[in-house]
Amino acid sequence: MKLSITADITLETPSGESGYVTWFDVRAYARDLSILGSARVALVHVGEMADARVDVWSALREARLESLADTFFAQGWYKDEYADGAGIDLFHVASVDVEPHAKNLDLAIVRRLADTIASGCQLVSMPYRDAHEAARWSRIGFSPATPGRSSGLLHLKLGYHHARLVRAGDHGFEVLGTPMPDLAQLRRAAN
Repeated sequence: MKLSITADITLETPSGESGYVTWFDVRAYARDLSILGSARVALVHVGEMADARVDVWSALREARLESLADTFFAQGWYKDEYADGAGIDLFHVASVDVEPHAKNLDLAIVRRLADTIASGCQLVSMPYRDAHEAARWSRIGFSPATPGRSSGLLHLKLGYHHARLVRAGDHGFEVLGTPMPDLAQLRRAAN
């Protein structure tokens, strides 16, 4: 299985509130080149916005992603509860759709994109429609960013270890938990 990714990137330098979000269209192909799934994702260039002193809310409103600003940002930067990820930018999964017979392919697509395109990001975010969907995505480390609501946004902090996915059959994946680190060994190594 392979992913094919196309990007919408403007040639102009970002200015004002526009140009700070790069959109990607993702397709998952089987060996026979049949399409098994697709996703629409965005790389939000938070570091570039901060360097240019651009208002995050206005820039995200320009890209129709203002809910991200309301949830994850305050005073032009990440809220404290989200400021301990791996990088600076934010990766947003707007949608992901897979064939019903492709077991956990949606989880595998998002996990692989998080490990590659989003590797320099603080967070991965995505919408959820109900508690069942939120629970499904929690299997690979997502948590509600809008707790207590029946729908809203999930987030995945990329500075932490998360579950892995491995191939299981022609069109499926299995979720493997991530072993917890040996805290005693980490303390000894730190001293």
